[in-house]
Amino acid sequence: MKLSFKRGSECFRLQGEPTGFTLFDYWQWSGSDLLSNTLRGVIAEFLVAKALGVANTPRLEWGWYDLATSTGRKIEVKSAAYRQSWPQERPSDIRFDIAPAKWLWDPDTNTSTYHEKPVRACDAYVFCLLGSLESTDPNPLDIDQWTFYVIRSKDLDCEVGTQKTIGIRPLKKLVERLTGRCEVGYDDLNSVIVSLL
Repeated sequence: MKLSFKRGSECFRLQGEPTGFTLFDYWQWSGSDLLSNTLRGVIAEFLVAKALGVANTPRLEWGWYDLATSTGRKIEVKSAAYRQSWPQERPSDIRFDIAPAKWLWDPDTNTSTYHEKPVRACDAYVFCLLGSLESTDPNPLDIDQWTFYVIRSKDLDCEVGTQKTIGIRPLKKLVERLTGRCEVGYDDLNSVIVSLL
């Protein structure tokens, strides 16, 4: 089934008749907590897709990678934030999931492949961090509040093996050592990803 963008004006229907509420109403109800782990992650994917110029089709969930560049390179996007939408006594510890997988599902073919030895099948990771330790009012829509870290998957494989998570401090050190540049702002994200791949 080919996905297409919705407008938001589409009506829910009951017995063939419009109910008076729309897809936009659903979006407001389900998607207003932008700091939730799930929606923040989707926003991070959207920002990377916009930076790469590949946000021209709807997001597809559950594939073995999040985005493909215009040249077909596969990107995995991970997000984290110091502050969440629930009350916190202190900022969250930042850890990103980097676990290799044994099963990879391809949404284009609806097939899964099994790897005896777990793999990181994407070409690169983009780690997206919202806010800072000092910030108390993060806004995922303010792109200046995001910091990005880019690393090739093969470099992760060489440096951390089958490690399943990585904290922000070791990630910063690793990215800086391997690329000569630690964090990346949104304006430079495309060029950094392209240069690494």
